[in-house]
Parts: sequence; structure tokens; C-alpha cells
Amino acid sequence: MELAMVNDLIVGLTDARISAHDRGLFFGDGVYEVVMYWKGRLFAMARHLQRLENGLRKMEMLDRVDLAQVEERVNRAAQEARMSEAMVYFHLTRGRSQRAHDWPQDWQPNFFLTVRNPPPEAPEAASAITHPDWRWKRCDIKSLNLLANVLAKNAATKAGAFEAILVDDQELVTEASLHTVALVRDHQLQTAPLTANILPSITRGLILERAEEAGLQVREESFTVKEALAADELMIIGTTVKVVGITHLDDKKIADGKIGPYTRRLRDIVTEMMEGKYRI
Repeated sequence: MELAMVNDLIVGLTDARISAHDRGLFFGDGVYEVVMYWKGRLFAMARHLQRLENGLRKMEMLDRVDLAQVEERVNRAAQEARMSEAMVYFHLTRGRSQRAHDWPQDWQPNFFLTVRNPPPEAPEAASAITHPDWRWKRCDIKSLNLLANVLAKNAATKAGAFEAILVDDQELVTEASLHTVALVRDHQLQTAPLTANILPSITRGLILERAEEAGLQVREESFTVKEALAADELMIIGTTVKVVGITHLDDKKIADGKIGPYTRRLRDIVTEMMEGKYRI
């Protein structure tokens, strides 16, 4: 069954209540993670917790958060839901206070979680548009501030596309509104390097570690929209979609306009990892 968790209390989704003074509501002052629950286990949970720890440290929140308690709560909620497959969302905010930009020195974190049915299976292939990257300069933190992502994704939906690929002021592809972007050219898998404007995607990291098994060399280097259009294959990568081939960008075909063999193989590798074939 789908459920929610507020701090240590598990409740039904419609019964979840949070404070009207939560700083997550006022400022997006918090960090979050999304983990897939698959056949009785949380996929790549240790990596998600490591990223959460890094984000909390950068947000100056880590000293107030018990990470072992977070892990216990997530596991307990996932087990309580008794679902074979689920999407687990959880976040930590800097607690509640009267609305003021500076936080109180005695703040205490608030924990919120939902366990829900997973989204519909992502298509193997889809179209995308390009969109200006309006996000802030610390996208390496998985913060609750997602307005620029929301605007970009909505623009893609209005255009009849699956995703929006974000382009910075130097005409370089950074990420998509929800996902990592990568291309294949001459048997190389290329994606932007991890900098302050790139989220350290868990699925991205797993794929780069296994790319050689798909016959690909890894190249962590930014690329332009022109290079994306000239790629042998273009793809997006993420927790909920695994790997999706982008066959059209701004209504222009990528290669022959069909999902490529490397994209298909990488998608299979992620599925195999979720099924426990690889140690992660």
C-alpha cells in the first residue's frame, strides 16, 4: 500500500501533515532523494545515502541529522508498504521556524517520506527539446529548489516532447530537466563532468562504471547542441527511467531516428543491476 512518513510516524498518504512553518515550504531549504524499491530491496541505497550526506554537508545540515536513523526509517517504510515495486521519495528540511532567511541556531530537521507506486515504464525512445539552463549555480546539491527544472519540463510537455535538454550560456549541454544527458560518438560514451552545475546522478555513475561491458570508452567532457545533433546516439539517464534513447532533438533526427544499440545495451545493464546481477 502507498504510505507517507512524517519524522518517525507512518501514516496514509492523505493523512500526512507537516508544519505550515516548515522551511522547506518557505525556501526549499532541504535536500531529497528518490530510490527505487525492487523485489524486496532498495536499489543502490548506499550510494543514495552517500549523496544525501554530501548534500547535507554542503547545506550545513549534517551535524543535526542522524544518517543511521534516516536509513532505518526508509527501510522500515519500504517494508511496511509491502509492495514488490515502489518509488521511495524522502527529504530532510531545516525544520520549522518563523519565516526569515537566516535559520535559527536551535533548528531541528524534519523528515518526510512517501512510498508510492512506481511511474509507468519509460519509453525506450523519445523526443526532447533544448531549453535555457536557468538553474542556480549549485546543482551538485540535490536541493528542494526545482523551479527552473519545473519550467523546463513543462515547456517540453507543451511541445509534445518527453524531456528538455538544458543548455548554458556557453551553448554547452549541462543536463536535462530531470536526467543526465549523454551521447555516443565513435564508440565513446560522453557526458558532462561533475562540476558545481552537474548533479552526481547515481545511475550515471553506475553506467560509467559498466560502460566498458557495453563496448564503450568513457569521456567526461561537455558537448554542444551541435555535437548532440551529430551524435551516433543520444540518451537520458536517471533513477526512474533507467536509460531512454533521444531520437529527435528540436524535431531534428539523431542519426537514423531510432534507438541505438549502445543505448539499448546500457538500458539492459541497468535492469540487470536492479535484478542483482552486479555488485554495486
